[in-house]
Amino acid sequence: MTRLSSLPRLAVLALLAPCAVAAQEASVPALDPAPLSQTDLLSREIGFGIGHTALSSRQDGFFLGGYAAGGNAAPSGAQDAEYNSRGLVFGWGWSNGLSAFAGYGQGVSELDDDVHEARIRSYFLGTGYEGESNGVSYGGALFMGRTHNKLSSPAWASGSSDHDGRILGLSLRGETMLTEGEAPGTGIDFAISGDVLRHATADYDLVRKGGEVQSRVTYSTAWRAELGAPMRAVGGILRPYAAYTVFGGDQDGLTYVTDTGSSKLSASDYLDGDQLALGLDYGAADGHGLGGRLEAASNFDGESALRLNLSFGF
Repeated sequence: MTRLSSLPRLAVLALLAPCAVAAQEASVPALDPAPLSQTDLLSREIGFGIGHTALSSRQDGFFLGGYAAGGNAAPSGAQDAEYNSRGLVFGWGWSNGLSAFAGYGQGVSELDDDVHEARIRSYFLGTGYEGESNGVSYGGALFMGRTHNKLSSPAWASGSSDHDGRILGLSLRGETMLTEGEAPGTGIDFAISGDVLRHATADYDLVRKGGEVQSRVTYSTAWRAELGAPMRAVGGILRPYAAYTVFGGDQDGLTYVTDTGSSKLSASDYLDGDQLALGLDYGAADGHGLGGRLEAASNFDGESALRLNLSFGF
């Protein structure tokens, strides 16, 4: 009799357990994942900006380079975002192709609701290599840095945060001349590049909102093909080009923990997409002095970007 009478109780408890879990999850305040995903976008922008600047400005001896970029992201199922970033790189290149450099980058992003603003800044240290073999010029830059990330919004929205992270990135580029022109360094060339970036953030509190967002890791990638037509002009080499870039990423989910329970959100995808770009390079024929690159990019989803790189070789 005792064993049989306990069976209904067990059945009731089994039915009530999922309800208790659901009630606990329902008591956790709802969060918009878009603002919390802005560090993924901004870390990509400053990381790739520093990597590309280190590659394009590298010279034997002391070199200096900087970049500024801005654009908008229009992910599916999330708010659009406007962003801009800038950075500076300086370093020393040796005749054997090796180089060492340091850099600083910062960025800001604002969502369409005009309520959320995210910021990032980072100092970088890196090393690079440049060489040439069988008519192919190639280079790479490996860099790392610590990030400082901030989110600003009212308590009724997402609250505010101030937290740290770590970046590890790799940028690679290869270039070859497809058709030689009459003058050295002119003709039709082709370049490919690839970038991989890892950004890890620690646990952080949402001030005024309450609760904690747990640590997570994001990987950003970019693969690019570029066709250019370098020519002699203005006392140097002028190179109009067209490029196609495919962006990707792998974003950890967002786990939000409060005193009343926890919830897990999928990060808003600000990393996947592609872009068509038109640009113009300029550099001195001997590789020294002032050089630069201006590029405009867009795609069919309403996303666009404008980028400027400047370098100076001593």
